[in-house]
Amino acid sequence: MLLLTLLLAGQRSAYAQTDSAAIAQRATIVKDTISAQGAAAAQNKARLFFNFDARGTFIQHKHINVFGVNAGITFGEKRNRLTAGYYWLGYNAARRLVNWRKILPNPLNLSYYTATDVRFANFAYWHTAIRNKRWVLSTPLEIGIGNESTRFRDLFDGASSGSRKDYFIPLQVGVYGEYRALRWAGINSQIGYRNALSSGEFRKRFSGFYYSYGINLYPEAIWKDFKKWSRKKAKSQAVDNGVSPVGN
Repeated sequence: MLLLTLLLAGQRSAYAQTDSAAIAQRATIVKDTISAQGAAAAQNKARLFFNFDARGTFIQHKHINVFGVNAGITFGEKRNRLTAGYYWLGYNAARRLVNWRKILPNPLNLSYYTATDVRFANFAYWHTAIRNKRWVLSTPLEIGIGNESTRFRDLFDGASSGSRKDYFIPLQVGVYGEYRALRWAGINSQIGYRNALSSGEFRKRFSGFYYSYGINLYPEAIWKDFKKWSRKKAKSQAVDNGVSPVGN
């Protein structure tokens, strides 16, 4: 009887230990699942952003800068992006896109010129095919609406002798690559083609390739490291104040 009692007590103890281990394991699994769901929800959360954009292009065989500002949201594990922007030709375009007109047969008569100004609104969808800790590869599809304003001016007294305005729809497709070289910064590059849907010669002039390159800053990582440094500094000061000797 004593042996049977001891055996039953040992089995109960083993069952209790097994049940405790199973409960602990299930609790760990639930905790990991909740953490994974929280991380996935954070990745899927839509985020707002704002950035400047500068691109190089060629118009009438001349290199021209195109500047713009963009705002939008990222969603779906940061693999999708919707943006709305506004673009305009750089300051040098008004001086470089000069078409001298021969009012008289005399080839020395250069008294009139045309000043061209191009501006357009732009809407884009970016699909990201690759995103990891180092690399990002996206395909931007863009469509917009804009106009080209042309003013005919006298070279000497600045008087306007006429003007015209042409509207167009820029369609753009490209490839964007980004390399995160450091935790706080990286580099990017983009190349694509622009087709300006318009009547007349403007479509031929404004259609062509564009490119850009630059430096990326990652404010999330900068802010996270700053908060971590602030907490560590505050904790260090608290420890120093706690062990400092009391004055006489």
